[in-house]
Amino acid sequence: MSSPDRPERPVPAPNAVTSPDQVTIRRAPRFSVFILGGAVLGFLVTVLVVLLTMGIDRGDQQETTGFAGLVGYFSLYGVSIGMLIGAVAAVVLDQVSSRRAARLTAERVAVDPAPETVDGELEGDGQSAAPAPTADPMVTDPAVTDPVRDDQPER
Repeated sequence: MSSPDRPERPVPAPNAVTSPDQVTIRRAPRFSVFILGGAVLGFLVTVLVVLLTMGIDRGDQQETTGFAGLVGYFSLYGVSIGMLIGAVAAVVLDQVSSRRAARLTAERVAVDPAPETVDGELEGDGQSAAPAPTADPMVTDPAVTDPVRDDQPER
């Protein structure tokens, strides 16, 4: 809004420079999702393999390690192999998506910001930044909690 005291100044237009640019648009896989998914899948396969091989007859060997110990030990291998398989799958899908990429021409716009203009007076020129007092003390003074006005009877 402009006040009636001051005329409205025109705002200078910013300097804009445009240039064409070649861009590639494609759907790229998120490597972290594939690696994490491979790790989870490797752990599940490890649990399944340990569960299926627990009942195998091992002859005279005495079983000293329980199910949780075997899953913990073999999950080191299963999770690592699963992460490797997930990473390879992500690389393969990345190569496939880069072949299907579309090359387009985009317009790059570089805009220099307009110089800032200031209306009014600057702080530090001797003027106080505090608002001018008004006639009603209830509006300007928040420290007054229960003022007594002239037009109100006292309690």
